[in-house]
Amino acid sequence: MKDKDLLLRQAIIAFALLRLINYFLSLPPLNYLSAIFLALIMLRALPKLDKPTALVVTGLFLIGSVLLIRSRSPWEIWIDALLKNADLVTLFICVPMMSMPFFYEDYQSELKTLVQTRMQNILGFCLLVSVCVHFLAVLISVGAMAIMYELMHPYAELYRSEDTFLRSLTRAYNASGFWSPAWASMIVLNAQLRVPWVSLIPVGLAFSAIFIGLDMGSIFLRQRLHPDDYPRLQAEEGARVEWRKLRIMVILAVALIGMIILLNLVTPWDLLIIVPIVSIAFPLLSALLQRHLPEYGAGVVNYYRNSLLKVQGQCALFTAAGFLGKALDVSGMGALLPKLLPQFLTVYPTLMIAAIMLLLILPSLVGIHPAAAGTALVLAVTPASLGLSLMTFSLTVLAGWLIAIMVSPFSANSLMIAGLTGRPSWSISLGLNGKFGLLALVLFSILISLIGPLLG
Repeated sequence: MKDKDLLLRQAIIAFALLRLINYFLSLPPLNYLSAIFLALIMLRALPKLDKPTALVVTGLFLIGSVLLIRSRSPWEIWIDALLKNADLVTLFICVPMMSMPFFYEDYQSELKTLVQTRMQNILGFCLLVSVCVHFLAVLISVGAMAIMYELMHPYAELYRSEDTFLRSLTRAYNASGFWSPAWASMIVLNAQLRVPWVSLIPVGLAFSAIFIGLDMGSIFLRQRLHPDDYPRLQAEEGARVEWRKLRIMVILAVALIGMIILLNLVTPWDLLIIVPIVSIAFPLLSALLQRHLPEYGAGVVNYYRNSLLKVQGQCALFTAAGFLGKALDVSGMGALLPKLLPQFLTVYPTLMIAAIMLLLILPSLVGIHPAAAGTALVLAVTPASLGLSLMTFSLTVLAGWLIAIMVSPFSANSLMIAGLTGRPSWSISLGLNGKFGLLALVLFSILISLIGPLLG
């Protein structure tokens, strides 16, 4: 192992541990120390990034720095800007450990047999993935895609269509933004506009079904147009599923999800902290209970040697995006976004809805999280001033927010999947979901303009 890689690994581990410890202690010196480690990680990561990614990261930092300098921000604000997305970076670092218990035994062979014998068509497989990741996302939000990716990716390869699997995975996850209480968009609407979460569940479920249905329809259409690209699986002769191992996998998955939900219910901890803690604790607890300590040790070694270095690009992108977001907030530039909405669109509800969505989507493409634009929008305008009802405006924000997360190369979801696959985040976000996002923008602008006024 090269010394420079050893230093980088140690810096990544130190940063994650400091963030977790300081969440409970809230000591300024530990905050500054974690900022130093994050800066070190950034400096080591930049030369290793591909040229487009390095240019984007550098550009985000330069723009953010100019804004902070012009607003004469003290150095404490610079530290806060650097650490804006530090908890998400910690999540990226820790989440790969979560899947370790699912490799203590050869569960994968049994799942492979199950897929070959019961889900020979990729449409059925993607529907299963979509339903599972959607409801898992509603329960635990961040981390749901990582769990489903680690569980299902080896079997997606059997269909020779990783892109189809990734489309369904990301789209079903983002569909949960229509009604999940864990999404920041729902929290903002509830806190600022006093929109009850319960009132959004029925229409949210219906919109989620339409969103996922669009994806299933796209798979069906591609199968009809290019049948040779989607072969039916054939099980090996005499293959039989060993249900005992599959039951263990189900128990492990339920225990993992249950642990996250339990901590979320009984502690005041933030979900971005709970998921990393569970990612660290669950593999060890599982190894102790199942007597798989040697396999646990092998998993830790594999994580240390391989997984740690894969998060560099994602850490750099999301840190840069958070830095710019904080700079926009401090400089007051973020509050100007709602003023970009043309007032003449108030007499064209469908076009106004599309414009609001674009106000969330377009900034996300350059690293401005929809949380910044969305919060500023909700605080700065009233639905009536835009010619919209409260429910119409709420559904518009939810739809625009989730589409922005789906197509943004800087969203946590895109960066997480990019880290797991080793592909650029642009190929996951815009590459796989760009056209679908445009279709969703048009379709849901029309649907919301028709349904929103009926709901009040």
